[in-house]
Amino acid sequence: MEKLIYHSLKQYCKTALSFYFSKWQVQELVPIPKGPVIFVANHQNAFLDAVLISCSSSREPWFLTRANVFSSKFVKKILAILQMIPVYRFRDGFSTLRKNDEVIDNCVELLSKQNSILIFGEGNHNGQWYLRALQKGFARIAIAAEARNDWKLGVTIVPVGVQYESHTDFRSRVLVTFGKPISVKEIFSNELSAQENIDTMLNKTMEGIKPLILNIDPEHYDSRLAFWLANRQVKKDLVDQLKLDQQLVKENSIADLVQDKIENQKLQSRWNPIRMYESINHFLPRFILHWILKNKVKDTQFIGSLKYAIGMVLVPVFYLIQTGLCFVISQSWPVTIVYFLSLPISILLRR
Repeated sequence: MEKLIYHSLKQYCKTALSFYFSKWQVQELVPIPKGPVIFVANHQNAFLDAVLISCSSSREPWFLTRANVFSSKFVKKILAILQMIPVYRFRDGFSTLRKNDEVIDNCVELLSKQNSILIFGEGNHNGQWYLRALQKGFARIAIAAEARNDWKLGVTIVPVGVQYESHTDFRSRVLVTFGKPISVKEIFSNELSAQENIDTMLNKTMEGIKPLILNIDPEHYDSRLAFWLANRQVKKDLVDQLKLDQQLVKENSIADLVQDKIENQKLQSRWNPIRMYESINHFLPRFILHWILKNKVKDTQFIGSLKYAIGMVLVPVFYLIQTGLCFVISQSWPVTIVYFLSLPISILLRR
């Protein structure tokens, strides 16, 4: 039953992602290995990152999730079905950190059973286009799993890059790239200390993630970001887009934002029949969503994730209500069916 719930929810999330993003592209530099895998990804968009990575692969990873969301027994049960494991931080209280030894044991047990785990190596989310230093948790888990299985388990670390065109905009584009696997056994050395082995894994994994995302120099972030936004050219293929964007942010010259041009493009894109039809028919769920985001959300980096999560609940409810009203008014099943189908189609055609 739990597996049925998990697979059903995953399929629904996939469908919702196809509507939320105008393009969702997945790239595997090499096939994702079978057996025990630790996916280590950058983290820019709260829980939407986890949904994207899980839905972009046939693997069914367990997620390490901050412990404060496990607020009750009921929530714990639901999150367990969704394959989430609590991880404790200093802000949860120093005494709770000892529970992380149990978390590592649980992860080792999962890997020993040929499962996969998803860890956001940076430790928390940050809505900027660069990779921060990785935390050592995933390296500790990988070494512990191999050591417990006499170095015969074959754990691999797969770097993952999630590249958003926008962290918050509806119908933007996203690229999810699975990098080349890193064999834990092959890079571990008995001649190095425990900390040196961990540092080696951190460095190798960072080297694996950086080419998969846009990595703007933090020391010149604002100027390079402005230059990129003002001068980027849109490519249809997101792999080509990433390569072009990576080259652009390395440029030394800084250009002013062509704000008037950008605003005019936005205004022109608003006034077309399909966009107007979509806007009218999605006004109420969009109004409720924006009210929630404006009045209830303090951390702006949750905006993209909550747009996706709330939308996948609100929009179907309003589709049913509006379709019912259409039938009451028209008293025609053909008209009602056409109207119902036009609602999701208008989102897919939205520009």
